[in-house]
Amino acid sequence: MTQARFRRSQISTIGLILSQALGLNLLTLNAFAQSPNDAARPALPTPMSASTLIGLEQPPQFVMPPKAALPSTSAPSNVTGSKASNTQGQLVDLIQLYQEAAFSDPVLNAARFNYVASKELYWQGLSLLLPQANATPTGTRYYQRGANTTVVSTNPGNSRVFDQKSYTVTLTQPVFNVAALEAFKQGDLNTKIADMRFFLAQQDLIIRVSQAYFDALTSQDNVELYRNKKDLIKQQLDIAQAKFDAGLATIVDVNTAQAALDLANSQEIAAQADLIVKRGVLEQLVGHSVGPLKPLVKEAKIDGVLKDPRSKNKDSKGNPIAESVNPQLPPGQTLDDWINQAEAANFNVLATQLSVNLAESTYRAAQALNYPSVNFVGTTGYNTSNGTPNSYTPTNTNVYNNTIALQMTIPLVSGGFNSSVIRQNAALVDQAKANYDNARRTAAQNTKTAFTGFYGGLASVKAFEAAERSSNSALESSKLGFQVGTLINIDVLIALDTLITTRSQLQQARYNTILNAIKLKAHAAALTDEDLISINTLLR
Repeated sequence: MTQARFRRSQISTIGLILSQALGLNLLTLNAFAQSPNDAARPALPTPMSASTLIGLEQPPQFVMPPKAALPSTSAPSNVTGSKASNTQGQLVDLIQLYQEAAFSDPVLNAARFNYVASKELYWQGLSLLLPQANATPTGTRYYQRGANTTVVSTNPGNSRVFDQKSYTVTLTQPVFNVAALEAFKQGDLNTKIADMRFFLAQQDLIIRVSQAYFDALTSQDNVELYRNKKDLIKQQLDIAQAKFDAGLATIVDVNTAQAALDLANSQEIAAQADLIVKRGVLEQLVGHSVGPLKPLVKEAKIDGVLKDPRSKNKDSKGNPIAESVNPQLPPGQTLDDWINQAEAANFNVLATQLSVNLAESTYRAAQALNYPSVNFVGTTGYNTSNGTPNSYTPTNTNVYNNTIALQMTIPLVSGGFNSSVIRQNAALVDQAKANYDNARRTAAQNTKTAFTGFYGGLASVKAFEAAERSSNSALESSKLGFQVGTLINIDVLIALDTLITTRSQLQQARYNTILNAIKLKAHAAALTDEDLISINTLLR
């Protein structure tokens, strides 16, 4: 991992937006401080170059930004406000799992080895334009024996043995060979395509690790939610039983609470099973078992959400409300800006664009099947012999041979093969262009989905936070009403279930918003490890 990826000047505003809009005021701006020059730069970063991405020789090395001082009181570990049962040292975070997955994930490892192998395509293509030399050494021993009256030798037995030795060195240099030139271009293009595919695999790993992490965190929070729900229902069951024993409530109140408790118990069991499955996805990425995860911090609400352009309206208590899904953002942050970035810099778009160039080069190489080729050919050789099979008189010869020539090869008739190959590759060019067009459209649509999901998620978070406050107030009112006899127990249980459901939806909205932020930057080829670090600082 190159250190260049961690320049503070490249830290995006997404981490700040998240920390503000999700009600997470844990961090100070000093953790993401930028120079005055950085502040003047466009919000959308430029596409990452090959040299700034993950290296192949060593695991990624992260430079963690300093965390701001935390409040003296322990922060809640999940949306329920309850504390985690595990100590800090037992919890794993997003960065730790990503570091392990970067060199243990089989998918990325396969992409890494394919990347290394594809790099050789350039040299293979270049070799076709460079001189080719071959040596042909030979050695022959002859044994002759006379028959009848034929005199072969005066040696005893009328026989003779003689040797011939030779070598030839041939040097060939292409002078005019369109097919070889296009093959070199294809090797270079294939190498660049491999670059794009590997960079895409790297960003995909960030998304997969983040998705698996927050999916597991959702299940982990749900286990705690339903456990807390059970505790609250048990309290309500005890109250209902006490009122029934005192003759102030009916058996219906007791049975209703008992049924709700049994349902909450089943929900907790289902959440625990789902947690095992979701952790299994993480374990597949890192190659070992995964313990409890660091949850997302839930702190007191902050005024930073007012920076959201949609947060103009307020509820009856003065809390800001974000209503619109598509806000009016300044240049550099609008949907069109992100789409333009994705269509121009998305790694899959760039790969398919290069594939068009590759297909066109292959088409030109097919056309070259009908072109003549010219090679410079030089040979040097040496032959020594102490006789020949056709001579009865042994003679010693030593001959040197040297030749220089221009050799032209002109295709005449191929039986229609060359024409068929040309037509085939012409169709493949059209196919590559269609794939490129589809990649651009897909990148634009994915960007639109992530953009809407991110800013819509910000609005949803604010709405669910307001709903949580209202649901909590409704629960307290229902409890009071049940105590004074104006409401029955089922009213309390309904309010409790509404609160738990709202908190579950709130946590899911937070996670989805973060994931959409990651996907948005990935579609624009602007996702780096720094973005993962900024999100990781929101975990406790």
